[in-house]
Amino acid sequence: MGYFTFIEKRTIERLFGIKNGYIFDFWVKDGRYNKNITHDMIFESCGIDIYNDPAYSSLSQAKCINKIFSEQSPVMISRLLKTMLDFFSSEMGNSYWSDEDSYDYSQVENIVKRLNDTASVEIPEAIAGNMQLLQQDIERNIASNTPELVLDRLHTFATQYMRDICTKHDIPIADGNGKNYSLDALVGKLKKFYENENYFSSEFCLVAIRNSIDLFAKFNDIRNSSSFSHPNPVLEKHEAEYVVKTIANTLMFIDKIENQVAQPNNDEEFIEFNDELPF
Repeated sequence: MGYFTFIEKRTIERLFGIKNGYIFDFWVKDGRYNKNITHDMIFESCGIDIYNDPAYSSLSQAKCINKIFSEQSPVMISRLLKTMLDFFSSEMGNSYWSDEDSYDYSQVENIVKRLNDTASVEIPEAIAGNMQLLQQDIERNIASNTPELVLDRLHTFATQYMRDICTKHDIPIADGNGKNYSLDALVGKLKKFYENENYFSSEFCLVAIRNSIDLFAKFNDIRNSSSFSHPNPVLEKHEAEYVVKTIANTLMFIDKIENQVAQPNNDEEFIEFNDELPF
């Protein structure tokens, strides 16, 4: 469970009775809990049907939960934990809560909050298999509050992402000698393409893309001299977090540009201006 520390993992297992292949093991014997409830909680929180999904159908309840904790995004994991918290609280009701129950419950609430907070750092959705693994690794380190471990991985992700976009627009990604362009050079070429194709209705967005070229150039420097890509002194945590969020936000802006342009604009087919409109 890469998003949790060893102690957090133990706390989650203790609160929710994850053992012997069961969830809420302490309520199974008296019939208060069964696999149908696990199915419903996972389906509601994650959209995964553990009865019919081949990746889950042969697994025990505990293994289904641990598979989600290990493989899914911070947002999905936080949703599942929140549902499990709500179920625990509902079943406990006003009965006696031990000090251990209260402590564990509050700790898992903090985990949910942390996952939700860190999940606000988004990067574009990866498609290729190796890029998906890279994306999961980035999200896992962000959620674990280790942004310094993300720097070189995010650089690799951003470079491949920009190459894919440039290739889609028939923008060269290498010079005449076959040497690949740097990340900032790719962004510069994409900016020029956007400008020539009149992608933006405001100059602000074009200036923002132009300014991001310098950011990506500095990101190259950080990757080479202040990340774990080489045996370097690593950037301080707060600076690494700022770098990651800035680059991630820029990538998401570009991703939204690409997705918006890819969608047909049919508004004009339904808008008819006439004298009765109040402007």
